[in-house]
Amino acid sequence: MPMQMAEVTITGIAPLLTNNPQTVDRFNPLAKAMARINAKKTRRTDDDFLELRDTEMRAKSYFDEEIGLFIPATWLAAAIAQHSFSVCKVSKANIRGSVFTTETRIPLMCRDREKVKSLDDIVGNPAFRHVMTLPQGQVRVVKAFPIFRDWSFKTRLEFDDKIIDPDSLERTIEHASKYGGYGDFRPTFGRASARIENV
Repeated sequence: MPMQMAEVTITGIAPLLTNNPQTVDRFNPLAKAMARINAKKTRRTDDDFLELRDTEMRAKSYFDEEIGLFIPATWLAAAIAQHSFSVCKVSKANIRGSVFTTETRIPLMCRDREKVKSLDDIVGNPAFRHVMTLPQGQVRVVKAFPIFRDWSFKTRLEFDDKIIDPDSLERTIEHASKYGGYGDFRPTFGRASARIENV
């Protein structure tokens, strides 16, 4: 039996925060830039802290020169796998072997997307910046995150309907989007509605 295809449209009902983990790699250029600033420790100036915040914004964004703003397709795949058993009693392992994304980077639509031609347009626009005070060890620190409002994305999934039928897939994605959300600090941020259509 051939794989089935579904078109999925996710529409945000709460702002989306992103946190690209690329600086986990110590050799990443942005990780090196942040390490250079942090190495100053108590000698850091206000300009250093502002540069660090801008570098964090740049590092936490998902941006591709060809498609612009995007989200990783793994977000959607992981959300389905996380919620499938509670919704329709299909295990995470079975989902991973029967539901597949058709692209790795999904274009992200959002308010003022047309203004974003490069990462500088995210870093330099206060509308895309959300500042939070977070615990870190015994202290609290201020961190900046890219934030996107009125956001949505559309993609296609391949799935084996012998493992998960279209109705169960739809209910799982709807549940994952509404109660789990996408991006960072979910479900406070990143909650969404979902529409699924068979192709």
